[in-house]
Amino acid sequence: MTKTSMKNIILLTLVAFVLILLVSCIIIPRFHKKVTLRGAVPYPIDLGNANERVLCVDDNKDALIWRLRAIEEAKEELILSTYSFVDDESGRDIMAALLNAADRGVNVRIIVDGITSLANLKLSKNFQALSSADNVEVRVYNPVNILKPWKLNYRMHDKYLISDNSVYILGGRNTKNLSLGDYQEKKDIDRDIVVYSHVPSDENSLRQLKNYFGRIWNMSCTKAFPSLNKNTDKAAEKLGERYDMLKTAYPQAFIPTDWESCTIPTRGIRLLHNPIEPENKEPKLWSSIVRLMNSGQESIVQTPYLICNKQMYADLTNLVKNGKKTEIILNSVETGANVFGSADYLNERKNIMKTGADIYEYSKHHSSHAKTVLIDDNLSLVGSFNFDIRSTYLNTELMLVIDCPELNEHLRSLAQEQKYAGRHFFPDGTVSLGPDYQIHKLSFPRRAAYNLLRVAIWPFRHLF
Repeated sequence: MTKTSMKNIILLTLVAFVLILLVSCIIIPRFHKKVTLRGAVPYPIDLGNANERVLCVDDNKDALIWRLRAIEEAKEELILSTYSFVDDESGRDIMAALLNAADRGVNVRIIVDGITSLANLKLSKNFQALSSADNVEVRVYNPVNILKPWKLNYRMHDKYLISDNSVYILGGRNTKNLSLGDYQEKKDIDRDIVVYSHVPSDENSLRQLKNYFGRIWNMSCTKAFPSLNKNTDKAAEKLGERYDMLKTAYPQAFIPTDWESCTIPTRGIRLLHNPIEPENKEPKLWSSIVRLMNSGQESIVQTPYLICNKQMYADLTNLVKNGKKTEIILNSVETGANVFGSADYLNERKNIMKTGADIYEYSKHHSSHAKTVLIDDNLSLVGSFNFDIRSTYLNTELMLVIDCPELNEHLRSLAQEQKYAGRHFFPDGTVSLGPDYQIHKLSFPRRAAYNLLRVAIWPFRHLF
């Protein structure tokens, strides 16, 4: 075979691979499935028994402390599922606490997403020390496989921590400085729910979450975390020293926790989730959320950004047509952390306004990352689901449905603070500024980036 023939074969192979990548990663995800009759949760929703109590955590430092508490109190089992796990200060805090738990005999299982783990953890000596320790097992959901490029878009976006058979924490926070602790000035505003199951039950939301975890843990697309077989003794020793430091930095996390007194009662909790297979998904979670919103008289949605296809626009429009007051709070383009979401919003604002919903552009120093839906005065939905196409059709996602008027009232007060700090677009097109609205001007580089992205993202907005 001549050199020219070999070059042609290589060139054709590369072209074929690029075409496969284009079709599988960009074109196939455009074909959105419709939900089946059994896809959405019916209403009235079965919230199970009322033997679970909750605590809402909105402060990032508190969120780290509550995780440390849950890990410290574990006697038998810890389960951590996270989309993004970074070897930074807060990430090492969690690693140190988990490693100590494993050293005292607790069975630790960790599942991470296949893209973020590859980027953040594969070369981390600290995480290698944790993953190779006794009593620790780490798996990766849908790891990158160049021979299966059509699987790249399907990510695990879940974020939760389970401690024994009594406590779990679920919400929108990733395991990194942006979401946990007080290690950097730039941070996201986010939300977790601590759930205390004080009476064991096979029907409560803790059991639902453990069953959900078991299904993902045992999937064929979930693989063992790759070990580099390097000496990790020094990294393990440093994590041990960090654990000792944590006792000084966060002493409140290392005293016995009275979960009963820290939480408030609920009338029931239900876990909702998307399909878990790495493929185009039926919009089951979206449909369940819309159905729940339609069951009430008014809803408040908090989402970092809003990216809809035609069906999602139609669902929101029908809510308003059915007489359901709908308010949506999202980040302003001036302060939003997701530039793709902000660029799409600039393109789609008119279509969003056509739904008839009241839109509030939240504008404060920090970007909001919380995902919450409040329905009437009793139901609160909190979890990982963004109101976007990716969360609806591509990712695994989780939301808790909590029947608790006291929690709902608390979250409504926080939503009202964001509305006061927002730019309100009324359905008739008029605009008013809240009393706490802060004017932020777009810098020239950011404005230029938005102008470029508004054109560039149009063919790919179904991936966001």
